Amino acid sequence: MTVAGETKKAFRYRLDRATRGCVMRVMNWLTPAAPEQRADFRQTEIQRILLVRSLFRMGDSILATAAIVLFRKNFPAARIDFVGPRISKTLFRNLPIDHHYEAARSFPKVCWSYLALLKRIRKAKYDLAVDVSGSSAALGSFIVGFSAARFRVGLKGQWDRWFNIRLVRPSSLNKYSALPELVRSMGLESPTVYPTLILSSGEIAAAGRRLQALITGDAGPVLGVFVGGRKARGKRWAKENFLELARRLRAEGMQPIVFIGPEESDLLGYFSEALGASVPVILEPDVRAFAALVANCKFFIGCDSGPVHLACALRVRTIAIFLQANFDHWGPPPELGRVVFHPHGVPVDLVVDACRDELQAPLYAGVNNVAAFDHVLSSASSLKHRTSSPSGEFATMPAPELRRF
Repeated sequence: MTVAGETKKAFRYRLDRATRGCVMRVMNWLTPAAPEQRADFRQTEIQRILLVRSLFRMGDSILATAAIVLFRKNFPAARIDFVGPRISKTLFRNLPIDHHYEAARSFPKVCWSYLALLKRIRKAKYDLAVDVSGSSAALGSFIVGFSAARFRVGLKGQWDRWFNIRLVRPSSLNKYSALPELVRSMGLESPTVYPTLILSSGEIAAAGRRLQALITGDAGPVLGVFVGGRKARGKRWAKENFLELARRLRAEGMQPIVFIGPEESDLLGYFSEALGASVPVILEPDVRAFAALVANCKFFIGCDSGPVHLACALRVRTIAIFLQANFDHWGPPPELGRVVFHPHGVPVDLVVDACRDELQAPLYAGVNNVAAFDHVLSSASSLKHRTSSPSGEFATMPAPELRRF
């Protein structure tokens, strides 16, 4: 993306956010606070559940999947629906939800679409609506508050006036543990779980064949390298660093695959020309096709970004490069990956050393802990929950199937 394109997109993003924020502040001022209620959710009959995640980045959607699995475990026979951005509908295919409502983002669509959305939600007569955005976004609180659900749950804070059950904020700052802690604070069963995505065997096999066709000569273990990140937030490593990293990994007998996201499409020519045929460079805009490619990697390297969370959700070991000291907030747990950070900037040597360590490590000690999450998922799927298929029939969720080169 050109500088002019990035500037235009940043302006549009700020305009959309300011528009939503203005509307939410007006509604916050005009509407009274809901009276507090109490509920024992283990003893209360709950048949219809609405989960809301009104954050629009890929990583935010992926992190919400832990809530889907936990609510399905606690309410195996309930209808569970989800409100989120368009990308979450694609990502959540095969997860145990019944229906997905799309939350619009762009102005002026937001001005009318939410009226229609709320009309549909209120018609469903939910017993329980939960803001799983961490109540950090007014929009999620608004949708939950005006859902007409019997119990409207969210965290205490600036936007809690529309909830009738207000929960104390989780003690943990880390996003991987915040949602399980929220579920636990509702008095529900909440084992240690992590985000997950489920791909079909066909998706993974097709991506595997695609990678094999791109690899020339003797290839070592396949490592995914994502060169993107939110540049405006200072999260993107310099392209020169990624280029040196790819060259050094290839020189040491590993097979890096460079992934470029749609927001970094202007880098495609740079990496393709500099690396040649020995290091494939892929720009895959389809998020599930991209996920299937990542699922075929031995491990995945990237800056703090949505694809890092995607790799973790696929149980692909991840090396997360942090340029800011907020890894305690966004970094993956050690069961899923490792964080690389240096207060004066992350040198390439540090990342190369992390790659060597990952390859030399035994089958990771964290696997046993991750297995607990997969057990929850398998238990949920064995109950043959209702899927979001048009027929509305009961279906068994396919088990994750991964291949590693």
